[in-house]
Amino acid sequence: MSNTDTVLAKKSYEIINSKASSNIAIQGLSGVLGFPFTLLADGAVIFTHYGAMLNEIRSLYGRTPVSETVVTTIVKGISSELIFDIVADKFLGNVPLVGIYFNAICAKTMTWRLGILFTMLSARGEAIDDYAVQDTTKLIRMVFPQTDAFKFQQPTYPTFEKLVTSVAGNSMEQFNQKITKALDVFDE
Repeated sequence: MSNTDTVLAKKSYEIINSKASSNIAIQGLSGVLGFPFTLLADGAVIFTHYGAMLNEIRSLYGRTPVSETVVTTIVKGISSELIFDIVADKFLGNVPLVGIYFNAICAKTMTWRLGILFTMLSARGEAIDDYAVQDTTKLIRMVFPQTDAFKFQQPTYPTFEKLVTSVAGNSMEQFNQKITKALDVFDE
């Protein structure tokens, strides 16, 4: 782990934290009104938060920005891994007033999980491989589980840094091997 990797991880952590805070506010406000405003907010944050976050992190690591289509594909592609967050958000978050809290929790969870994914992929290299996205998302969910529908524990910086710097500069093959090996540990 180089000093540069640590500095980049720290800056990425700060980007994610900032996006999570503003996403909580947007999603919480949509919960005041309930359906259909929650769906409008969900669609909007893909571009205003998730896409912007991905490209800020990619830029930080000297990677080429990606299109909105790539961001949408990533979010849709990992939805099965984030099913609990999505179900809680869609059902509980659409109830006016009560939905404020659930929308905020789901927004924080989704932003952090996507931010960690984007950081790991950017630290690894330029290419975004669908296989790596799916398995990395599984690993992130296992490392940072949401064990309670009523709260999400923000990842600590030391754990985040260790996860990110462990894949910095890896080839796609090395990255995939590390992710597979880590998933195997959780399956045992």
